[in-house]
Amino acid sequence: MNLPEEFKIYTRELMGEELYRTLEQGLEQDVPASIRLNPFKVNGLVIGDDELENKDDKAIQTANVPWCKNGFYLENRPNFTFDPLLHAGAYYVQEASSMFLDLVLRTYVKEPVLMLDSCAAPGGKTTCAMSALPEGSVLFSNEPMHTRANILAENIQKFGHPDILVTNNYPRDYKKTKLQFDVILTDVPCSGEGMFRKDAGAIEEWSMENVEKCWQLQRSIVEDLWNNLKPGGLLIYSTCTFNTHEDEENVEWIAKELGADLLEVPVEESWNITGSLIHGNNGKLGGELPVYRFIPGKTKGEGLFMAILRKHGEYQKEEQISTPSDKELKGLRILTHGIQPDTIKGKNTIPDQSKALSILPDKDEYPKVEVEWKEAINYLRKEAITLAADAPKGIVLICYKGYPLGFAKNLGNRANNLYPQEWRIKSSHLPEAIPEILK
Repeated sequence: MNLPEEFKIYTRELMGEELYRTLEQGLEQDVPASIRLNPFKVNGLVIGDDELENKDDKAIQTANVPWCKNGFYLENRPNFTFDPLLHAGAYYVQEASSMFLDLVLRTYVKEPVLMLDSCAAPGGKTTCAMSALPEGSVLFSNEPMHTRANILAENIQKFGHPDILVTNNYPRDYKKTKLQFDVILTDVPCSGEGMFRKDAGAIEEWSMENVEKCWQLQRSIVEDLWNNLKPGGLLIYSTCTFNTHEDEENVEWIAKELGADLLEVPVEESWNITGSLIHGNNGKLGGELPVYRFIPGKTKGEGLFMAILRKHGEYQKEEQISTPSDKELKGLRILTHGIQPDTIKGKNTIPDQSKALSILPDKDEYPKVEVEWKEAINYLRKEAITLAADAPKGIVLICYKGYPLGFAKNLGNRANNLYPQEWRIKSSHLPEAIPEILK
């Protein structure tokens, strides 16, 4: 890997020769594949298939991600695009380091909360958070960039939980609302050093000038949102970069200038998580600056930094968590929230795709039609599909292995495919092996 010279000089000095060499070796290794199950849709799971163990192109061997209840490493990387269960929202493909959020929330959040994920696309941390939060919590998932916000909205609808609102706003817009959150996650835009082995573009775009711009932007995001965090509330600060300007130095600035205390998270030594690289800590966990850094080659995952801070002040717990009123949401652009209204076309009522994928029972009024893998892929490509002769006529719910994919209108001799055009699988390729990740 052809790393920028400035990056090598700075990072070697920061980490020391031994840890830096571990990082360089890790960046040359394959990216570990990992998934996180959707606990609201998947119950009683077997991953892979024992009968396929001798067929290398199909076998999916797994191991648990130790810091995430629903996380699993895969021994190889299947072609996820062609697994209908991914599109059904049964699981989410997420790199393992980011799943550390699961442990953080389970450690410090024991009662329902109102939470904001402020820079949320494509949705990995939002869905991870909702899986870990106590029942009754409400989660705002925000993405400032319009195109990325649409991807976020798609992934949240596939996840299916009704208590997630997706917004397309800047942090300053939230500042104006004066909404008060118990927990705010700021997975801030960064210089992307932790993405080097996944994204060659991250290497090309890296520069010390960009690092400088990023740490200033990161501080402005936290500052804009600070008054939206309740006294005593939790701020979870994370980046996918290694340098201390965007990591430890920003965390210290938040603690000293805005007023917060850093919190420790219980971790196992065998997880090989690295602590602070400043103040003589040399990567040891704990101490006066408890932070958590995931380094490829040392930890099984991508580059990630995370710190947990509690805002100064006395925490006031709400009696009951509820979605804020329309008046409180004035100024926010809400892209999706729960089940969207049906579409009326003449005398026909077309149910929204969000109804098919929701964990709520609203879709149960429609007959379910089970399809095999190839027909499921045809459906997800928004191609013409043919249903069994005995399939009910009218609006039906297309399912694969019992998981709803979306709606179709069965006319008997053919079926109108109602899958969203913008969500369709665009590839015309069809793999020889069926990706069988969940059984």
